[in-house]
Amino acid sequence: MAIHLMAIAAASAVSALVGTAAPDFTLTDQAGHAFSMSGQRGHVTVLYFGYTHCPDICPTTLAEVASVVRQLGPNADRDVRVAFITDDPERDTSKTLRDYVTLFDPWFLGLDGTGQELAPVYKAYHVWFTKLPNHGSAAGYLLAHSSFIYMVGKDGVVHYVHDWRDDRSAIARDLRKLYQ
Repeated sequence: MAIHLMAIAAASAVSALVGTAAPDFTLTDQAGHAFSMSGQRGHVTVLYFGYTHCPDICPTTLAEVASVVRQLGPNADRDVRVAFITDDPERDTSKTLRDYVTLFDPWFLGLDGTGQELAPVYKAYHVWFTKLPNHGSAAGYLLAHSSFIYMVGKDGVVHYVHDWRDDRSAIARDLRKLYQ
């Protein structure tokens, strides 16, 4: 019940981001380079928060986003920045993130940071997650987590937010609007 209430509260708060400047942050990508949201102006940027040990939602979402980006044309994977931001900095190292995101697209970025660096980003984007025990699993635990796809235009404004369950054609339509 508590997880359901967190999801409802997050959805309401996330929708309030639409039409506003994307909250700025600086994290580190899988190659050790700084990635700042403000530095993405001039590019369409897709943000997704998750973790590499996620058994279902994260790989499904990243596969869908990769498919949609490929539909935009041959240069879209270089022109549309897709950043996967970890909810699990305990396990998601730079190498783990690199290996994971490149399974979906070699241009995808995996972002991490310290708990102190990530906390304000989670707050600004209304990201929630909670550890769930996963007894008998080598992973040790799972995360119940929010699963929003944030689409930021070249102007730095959050134009669309989708839930991972949204129809792929709606995600493609909105990303196409920003890319053109």
